[in-house]
Amino acid sequence: MISTLLKCDFQRRALITFLTLGALLALPALAFAAPPEPGAATEAAANPDVPLAGSAEEAADAAVRDWLARRPLSFDRLSGLDAEQLCRELPGIVTQPPPPAGTDVNLDDRVERTTPDDGEERVFTYAASLAGGQLDVVEVRLRPAAGGWEVVRVGFRTDPNLSGVRAWLQTPAASVAFVALTLVVVVMLFLRGSPLRAWLKRTRASVREHRRLVIVTIVGLYGLFGLGVLSGSTLPESCDVAVVQIVEGAITSLGATAAYGSGDVPRAAAVTFYQNFVVVTLSVTFTLAAVLGVPAYIYAAFSFFVQGVPFGLLGGGTPLQVLILLVVLVLELTSYFFVVSGGGMLLATIWRGGFARLPEGFRKLLSTLPVALVLLLAGAWFEAGALILGF
Repeated sequence: MISTLLKCDFQRRALITFLTLGALLALPALAFAAPPEPGAATEAAANPDVPLAGSAEEAADAAVRDWLARRPLSFDRLSGLDAEQLCRELPGIVTQPPPPAGTDVNLDDRVERTTPDDGEERVFTYAASLAGGQLDVVEVRLRPAAGGWEVVRVGFRTDPNLSGVRAWLQTPAASVAFVALTLVVVVMLFLRGSPLRAWLKRTRASVREHRRLVIVTIVGLYGLFGLGVLSGSTLPESCDVAVVQIVEGAITSLGATAAYGSGDVPRAAAVTFYQNFVVVTLSVTFTLAAVLGVPAYIYAAFSFFVQGVPFGLLGGGTPLQVLILLVVLVLELTSYFFVVSGGGMLLATIWRGGFARLPEGFRKLLSTLPVALVLLLAGAWFEAGALILGF
């Protein structure tokens, strides 16, 4: 299913941005890496488009030496790059950050993990040690290129397999549980006197009391997201490729690629809902909003501006595709913005009545969660159905 979607460039990039709209909020800060210092590395290290010459083993050793020579990129040097230069370097900067200071790699302990029969890509690993004596493994992936070998990736080896909750979300049991959760929520929405209806009643009361604050918060954050979209639309074409490559790696690590590639709508919806509600809404937005609201506003202002940039890079699409994109955006963004406004309600309540009203303010913040739950539940099903079934 997913391979069919990715044949269309608009659908391919829309799929990526759909799946990572919430994921980008939860991603940790990324360490930027600079090209090697003058004289410390080869031309290929400074220009990743130049293949490494020699045998695969020699190219792997050279890739490790070049990687070890890289240093963190200062903000001064980062600001000195124009948009096209930065976007050309960005995939390698993000996916292959420099090693921590004190990292040592034993080039004599090279082990090939592939054979010529495995395909074109060659994989080598090396024993490594970090400052303090911690042991690790460095992995180099190469593919043949005209005149030598192209470095696909060099860095510490990571386990590509999902684990914990993310692994469980790929199972039939998770799909059944998610369908059951959806049915329970739907029933409670229509059942008079249900706990969810009572919770939503408190939500309406909170919004009535802080109507202006809620409207200003939602409109303001939509405005910042729109500025991000506008900024993305002015970036060069090289940034389009960079963003797609970076985000593809992110959604793969979250399990979204496997879920959507399975063609199983409940499975894909469960993964999407977990990321958007549990990880982003509860773990990030709600937690920051609970700290008197201010951290949530600061983080959301920066984050949603950045999240708007990939959407500005999207090309055209059919009216139906654009409509689907807009529906998902409205459902997901509104839920995030509403929880942020809950932090504002918390702060406003304390500002007016002092810390004695902290419990009341926290209840107002809690009252934003059922709205986010319903919107993101609907968004997860709509998103999965639209992308897998091809609405």
